[in-house]
Amino acid sequence: MSIKNLVNLDDNKLLEMNVGKKFAHTFTRIYIYLGLSLCLLIISIAVGILGYHKLYNNYYNQNTYQGLLRIHNQNLGKSAWWALATRVSETRQEQIVEFHETMLNNMKEDLTNLRAYRGETELIKSLDANIKNMEATTNKLASMYAQAEELEDGSLSNGNEIYAVMRDELRPEVLKTVENTRQMTSNVTNEVTNSYDLTIVIMTIMVVISIIMVILLIVFMRNAQNTLTKCVVMPVDEVAKAAEQMARGDLNVAIDYHANDEFDILARDLENSTRASMNIVNDISNSLNEISEGDFSKGTITPNLYHGNFSPISESMNTITDKLSNTMNDVKAASARVSEGAENMSRGANELAEGATDQAAAVEELTASVSTVTEQTEKMAEDCAKGVQMSIAAQKVAKDGADKMDQVTEAMQRITAASKEIQEVANSIEAISSQTKLLALNASIEAARAGDTGKGFAVVAQEIGQLAQQSNDAVQRTHALVSSALAEIDSGNEIVAETQITLHEIGDSVNELAEMMRTSGDMAQHQASNMREINQGIEQISEVIQNNSATAQESSAVSSELSDQSNQLHNLMSQFQVKLV
Repeated sequence: MSIKNLVNLDDNKLLEMNVGKKFAHTFTRIYIYLGLSLCLLIISIAVGILGYHKLYNNYYNQNTYQGLLRIHNQNLGKSAWWALATRVSETRQEQIVEFHETMLNNMKEDLTNLRAYRGETELIKSLDANIKNMEATTNKLASMYAQAEELEDGSLSNGNEIYAVMRDELRPEVLKTVENTRQMTSNVTNEVTNSYDLTIVIMTIMVVISIIMVILLIVFMRNAQNTLTKCVVMPVDEVAKAAEQMARGDLNVAIDYHANDEFDILARDLENSTRASMNIVNDISNSLNEISEGDFSKGTITPNLYHGNFSPISESMNTITDKLSNTMNDVKAASARVSEGAENMSRGANELAEGATDQAAAVEELTASVSTVTEQTEKMAEDCAKGVQMSIAAQKVAKDGADKMDQVTEAMQRITAASKEIQEVANSIEAISSQTKLLALNASIEAARAGDTGKGFAVVAQEIGQLAQQSNDAVQRTHALVSSALAEIDSGNEIVAETQITLHEIGDSVNELAEMMRTSGDMAQHQASNMREINQGIEQISEVIQNNSATAQESSAVSSELSDQSNQLHNLMSQFQVKLV
């Protein structure tokens, strides 16, 4: 099967299926692709989980136990050398127990755990042999320590022999154990790397396959959507076009769709239905043409076309012709009575027209009077509105004036404060001038005491005294000016206050006047509105009366014509073919 067949649906095959099977076939393919994608994804996840589980539970634990074995091996050698090197008896005994029992037992336990993961490999066998050799050596060392005697300096009598055993027998086994554990570490590392690479490769392959399956699923779903839409929407569009054609009144329907599904059956049924409807419409049209020509003697031309729900149409056509026949007979009898009534109507209409003409004249005079009153009332309302606007403007001017006077009051207050400050400065200058005069007097006295030597200083003192006198005179004039300015400012403040009060009173009066003008304007507008309503009512009465007058005149003319037409109607009725009762 090619890729094209995998991602496409067979149009011809779908056309041979009914609608339910179309969707079932399409979604079955989708479910298959989706199930395969999910299976691949689950396999990828399972491979990853198993791979990492193996890395942790196998290689990680192996590395841990071989590391512990190496540590215990090194601690055994360290304890053995420490027992030989120490001069303390208690420490020596502790280290003998440490390397002879504790570390050796730990190494055996570590080897047992490694054998559970690695199996009986050459490295495991070699480590087992190393541990057994070290056990034999530690037994020998323990016996030598037990037989040794301590010297005065804490050393052992057979220390050289113990050293030779440790150097020649224990140390080589420790080194071999270290080398074997290193080799095991290298092997475990290689196995971990290979296992990790294999897991990554398998997961990558499975993910790539899953992605390819998802892409194929997406492409298939897109193509399936287009194909399914074509197989379902195309017949629906054809039927919709036929229905739209029928809605426009065109019953010549031909649906271009052929398949072995429900839509084909629907298309054929729709064509047959429109064909039957077309035959009925043609029969109705022909029957109505006969009726329009005045033949009420029969209903439908082809009664056998009307089956099922169309039967009431045939019955209705027969009922219509029966009722029209009866109606025409009644019209013939009534035409004579209509002619007699038309003559009586003509006389009454003439009398009604004359009375309506008199009423129209009286209403026109009343309308003219009301219109004049309405115009005067509207003029008064406009004048009141202008008065209100002028009052509002005057009120704004008065308020602006009051605001300006408030600003003037504030300016006068600031000038008063500045004048008081000037007066204080003048007082300070006056005090300085008095002190300067006193200083000049003292200088003159000192110059007189000095004689000829102080004459120059006396001149200076005299000039200073004159300058102080001039300053004092200027200060006095400043005092006078400031006092005069303060008096004028106080007078201006009183005038401004009075003016401000007056402006506020003017504003209040303007407010009252504006309110009165506004009330008058509202009343005038209300009155004008009422007058307009009255005028409209009178105009409506006038129109009714004029219409009545015109109608009465028309009725008089129509009644005259009605008499003539009733005679013509009797002549026309004789031309129709009706059923005899």
